[in-house]
Amino acid sequence: MIAAPLISVPNPMKSAAELNLAYLQAALAWLDIRLEYAIRAWQLAGQNPVDRFRGLYFSDADVLAMAQREIATQWGSGISLSEEEEQKFQEARESAWQALQALEADGKKNGVVLRLQSLQNIFKLNEFEWWSLLVCLAPACDLRYEHIYSYLQDDVTRVFPGVDLILHLLVPDGLERVALIEHFDLNAPLRRFRLLQPVEENGKPVNRLRQAFQVVPNVINWLFDLSMLSVDGNQGLFNVSALPVNEQINPAMLQNIPTIQIINEQRPFLCLHGEDTVKKLGIARQLALKLNGLLFVIHLDPGDSQETNLEKLSEAVRDARMHRAFLYVEKADVLVDGDGCLFASAFFVLRLMEDAILLGCVKPFKFHPDMAGNDYPLMYIFSPRLNVDERIELWNALVNSDQSNLSEKALSSLGGQFDLSSGQIIVAASTARSRAIQREDRLNIDDVFESARFHSGHHLPELAHKIEHRYEWNDMVLPELQISMLQELVNMVQARPKVLDSWGLGKKLASGNGVSALFSGPPGTGKTLAAQIIAHQLGIDLYQIDLSTLVSKYIGETEKNLEKIFSEASGSNAILFFDEADAIFGKRSEVKDAHDRYANIEVGYLLQRMETYSGITILATNLRGNLDEAFTRRLQFIINFPFPDDEHRLKIWKVLMPPGLPCAPDLDLQIMAQRFNLAGGNIRNVILSAAYFAAADGGVLTMQHLMHGTRREFQKMERILQESNFALP
Repeated sequence: MIAAPLISVPNPMKSAAELNLAYLQAALAWLDIRLEYAIRAWQLAGQNPVDRFRGLYFSDADVLAMAQREIATQWGSGISLSEEEEQKFQEARESAWQALQALEADGKKNGVVLRLQSLQNIFKLNEFEWWSLLVCLAPACDLRYEHIYSYLQDDVTRVFPGVDLILHLLVPDGLERVALIEHFDLNAPLRRFRLLQPVEENGKPVNRLRQAFQVVPNVINWLFDLSMLSVDGNQGLFNVSALPVNEQINPAMLQNIPTIQIINEQRPFLCLHGEDTVKKLGIARQLALKLNGLLFVIHLDPGDSQETNLEKLSEAVRDARMHRAFLYVEKADVLVDGDGCLFASAFFVLRLMEDAILLGCVKPFKFHPDMAGNDYPLMYIFSPRLNVDERIELWNALVNSDQSNLSEKALSSLGGQFDLSSGQIIVAASTARSRAIQREDRLNIDDVFESARFHSGHHLPELAHKIEHRYEWNDMVLPELQISMLQELVNMVQARPKVLDSWGLGKKLASGNGVSALFSGPPGTGKTLAAQIIAHQLGIDLYQIDLSTLVSKYIGETEKNLEKIFSEASGSNAILFFDEADAIFGKRSEVKDAHDRYANIEVGYLLQRMETYSGITILATNLRGNLDEAFTRRLQFIINFPFPDDEHRLKIWKVLMPPGLPCAPDLDLQIMAQRFNLAGGNIRNVILSAAYFAAADGGVLTMQHLMHGTRREFQKMERILQESNFALP
């Protein structure tokens, strides 16, 4: 006997979730009646439900019956049920249909959007497509449908509905129904919006009538109101009810963004271009907050194929449409060809959104002039890197609290010396706080500077040698003029945020934000030491680059090598210390052949690249006269490191002798300074060599050990030895 569906008209006070569930139950109840009718007809046609092997073989009678059956029919087609059964089925169908209608009216009355019903409007499905979706949805609601479908398809392995079964359940028999197969093609709404996905059958192509489908998981989750909110904070659905402090956007940043009215009217593609990924996400959230509070974020992967990224994009369009969310596509550069044009395939997938879309990329893209639809509205939003004030403000929000109380000067130095993105500042601040918590102490400026260095670019060590800076000003022995100039260089770096940004001189007078200096002087006079002291004072990394290893005899290779250095340095916030600078910065020669011309191009390229580099560049040379005057005019500091005289050599000897070194009472450093004309680097070598001799000879440093170390240094330098100088007093 066929019982009427157990569906009650919902109480008007029921929640939206209860109404949605009741509506889905009513739709499945209608499907149950149709399935029961089909099963009953199959049984009357001679199918034996108790046959253990039914569906695994075909008897002679089965094959003959198939041959005699009319085209475009199934088992049970043409079978007439008894009048009593037909009447009961008819009543059950009407009852289920009335329940559906009552639920739709109740939802409309209470302002509840019935999700299953709304799919028809969201994706513009016709009646046949909507009911086909329901047939494919049923196994995700109850596993019994798998058994029913395998029974009606006469194959126990086919648990998902094929096109032939869907047609049999929803439309009358006959060859005319074959025309409805097109609703399962790739360009039809069910497939175009990725609502249905084909079920693979042994990995082989199948007949279109045989092809089975299932509803994709995200659609099922949405129908059952399962949370699709982002759990990793990276991509997915965001409920933008409020912005965290690290994503709050300065109103000035939104000045070039179209108004919400224009966005709603034009529904444009919004090209959000810039390098700061977190900042761009903040802008996306800000826009979503002004629209409807829902943001759907998808990050494309440059490592994936174009086909894979287009599939991800299609799924994102579907999910954003279902949730009526604002779609933001990050790393959209993968959808752009070498000419800067958006792929036509990506364009047409995005157009399926039929609403405004935000596309985040590094560089702005355009539409190809030969592409259909290239007159679609395309608007640009530029998201520049954080300026100094924005960096300081973000650092202050993240690390300055009652537990830290970092000074305004410290934060100003931090924001000025580390050109970090929003994301780098966020993770660096977290690392700094963790360092303080680990040692059970308050956060201090050393924690923050160390974390900022750590989270700067990490690929520069592959191209240059990192020098650990452990020296301070009292380790440097130079005339007062040179010391003052070095300190002025440090002051310039620390004052850049105020002078260039706050005072506005960066827009009017300065050609770049960087600081460049030339250190010239004989070997061992302290050029590298000075660079280390500057790096230590500023709290940033120091990388030494030997220019002689970058210069190539092949045209264009030198520029490529230099570009690698500067490109990576731009994200490392480091001092670039170019040693042996005269290897490339020599006087530009008169152009006599192609090699002269390209040598001059190398110098010109480096001049231009140094001006655009926002960090600190220090050039070291032993031969000041080899540098072109046109080049030196562009340097902000030129500091000559003189060879030390007697007085300064004595200071160097004293500075380099560590307090813990055991020395003989008669050690006379005055004699060492007067007799031996050595630079600071050579004196360091002498002391180190003498200390090793002392360790193997009594454990106390004597004049004899110093003299022996000096002799070895002179021999290494191939300098003439005057034996009288080595006589002990």
